[in-house]
Amino acid sequence: MSSSIDRQTEHDPLHIQGSDHHIRGPRAPEKTGYTSHPQPVPHDEISPAIWGIGWWTPTLMVGSVICGAALSVGHHLYYQSLDNTRVHSVDQQTWAIRIGTGFAFLNKTFLVAGVGIAAVQEIWATLRRKSMKLSGIDGMFAVLKDPLAFLIPDLWLYAKTLTLLAIFSWLIPLSAIITPATLSVHLLTTTNTTQVRVPTVNFTDSSWVPWANFEGVGHIDAPSAEISRLFTVTSSSVDVVPAAAPFPNSTYSLDFYGPSYKCQRLSEAIEEMKGLTFPDILNENHYTLAQVWNQTFANITNVTVPQFVYSGTVPDLLNNTLFLYATGSNPLWNTNATQPTELVCQLWNTSYTANLTFTNGVRTLTPVSTKPLAPANWDSSAAISVLLPGYHDTPANGGYYVIHMLFSGLIKHNIAIGSTGSVLDDSPSSVLASNPLSVTQTGLWSCPEIWNNTDYLEVTISRNMSTALCRNKTLARALEDLSHNFTYSLLSLNAANTTVPVKVSSPQNFYSYNSRNLLLAYATALGVSVVCVIVGFMALFENGVSQSTAFSSVLVTTRNPELDQLAIGHCLGRNPIGKEIGEAKLRFGEIGEGVGGASGREYRHAAFGMKWSVTGLSKGEKYY
Repeated sequence: MSSSIDRQTEHDPLHIQGSDHHIRGPRAPEKTGYTSHPQPVPHDEISPAIWGIGWWTPTLMVGSVICGAALSVGHHLYYQSLDNTRVHSVDQQTWAIRIGTGFAFLNKTFLVAGVGIAAVQEIWATLRRKSMKLSGIDGMFAVLKDPLAFLIPDLWLYAKTLTLLAIFSWLIPLSAIITPATLSVHLLTTTNTTQVRVPTVNFTDSSWVPWANFEGVGHIDAPSAEISRLFTVTSSSVDVVPAAAPFPNSTYSLDFYGPSYKCQRLSEAIEEMKGLTFPDILNENHYTLAQVWNQTFANITNVTVPQFVYSGTVPDLLNNTLFLYATGSNPLWNTNATQPTELVCQLWNTSYTANLTFTNGVRTLTPVSTKPLAPANWDSSAAISVLLPGYHDTPANGGYYVIHMLFSGLIKHNIAIGSTGSVLDDSPSSVLASNPLSVTQTGLWSCPEIWNNTDYLEVTISRNMSTALCRNKTLARALEDLSHNFTYSLLSLNAANTTVPVKVSSPQNFYSYNSRNLLLAYATALGVSVVCVIVGFMALFENGVSQSTAFSSVLVTTRNPELDQLAIGHCLGRNPIGKEIGEAKLRFGEIGEGVGGASGREYRHAAFGMKWSVTGLSKGEKYY
């Protein structure tokens, strides 16, 4: 008997000997202390395969989902802590994105791991239920890591649940693309208050000195070229000359004292100054305001040609006062169209409060309050020699005196209609030489008190005169407004400074967190993972044992002589496998031929086998 077996073995190296199923190859040389084949196991030492799920696989599935959920919450809380906070540096922003990306990839890793473990259990559950081609089984084992496995038809026909789990495993990482991008950076305008030195108007120190030209030993002769240019710009533009911005976008409130003119009707001024007289040093006489007015305009009101439409002058006896006479009609000022406008404008010390707002460096000045406090009165000798201490007992403000000189030069003109119908400046040559700027070059000329009369309208081509440049719609208010604007324009000279709280608005980078997108992405990934893990638990319960796709699992589940015969000529494991072997249908279950012990008794055995030789496993039975 033994000789026949030996002869058969020589011709058939894959011959199966007896019931121990050991595969013999060519005989190896006998070596002392070495056995080329395992010896049969005694019957009393054979133990069946152990059923039981254990704790490791379920813990991994549940733990992976819990870790993914914890990372999702951590990612949300981290981004929420950054929401609407300022980005202080590029490095801070970079690290915020890095940390968020780390959360996303760790979350993806844990969730895919949990789904992968569940899918493995579903692989074995499917292989126990159905027979599949070997190529389809290859696809089942590869589908979690090789997208080309989805091209195998058997995977879609016989392993639909597994295919769905695999699709989820491939799609869950998309959350790692969406969630880091839910934190972005956008510009917000922030406002901070800081103490800043800003330009102001101060007539109490020597800041006004550069505004004057001097002669002799410090006597004021005339306004300087710089202050004259500023006055010309303010008068002709009918607006405030802009000042430098402390910050491109900022705002602050400024309080200061400065000059302004207060204009009244002649009748109102006479009533207010009733009882006051003004001395004339030359003839030692005293005159009332009405007498000073009549003497000033005596030569104008009594002539017919040229016909004056406007006349302005500065009375010698009232050093801080302007007289204006206009023949036009303005119903807003005087309802009597035939009565001329007679104004007395006096320089006052005024309290100013203004709000200055800068938007991209462009200033908007909003007057809050202009409150005249007291007339700025002086005599000419005191004002001229204000820089000479002790030269004169009467106090005077040199800066106010320079401002009064500028306005005197502006209004001290006589505008008339000549005999030929021409509009001419009929001022004396000395006035024209020293005061080239006239009311005709300013917004004051747009006031109806000057042009709205028969003589002027007859010589104009257009009878539709615009009053847009006559601010506040009357000559009196327009002159007052011009004095306010010029005082505000002095801020552009930066002659004096003060410290005030400045609200600075500046664009800053802030984090913006879109929690909806992050939570939606993570909730979807977690929901899918939970469903997959539930499917995995069902497969695990069906299998009755936790399994894997490790080589050891494949090794112990392919102990079947049928597979040994099938593998002849394919032992190198080339990929892809040949068509003839790939078409073989296999199933994991109980094979028809059991394993034997020393007593020769056969025991039930589980392994992969051909469709016709495998039956379903009985959960809880003993398999060897």
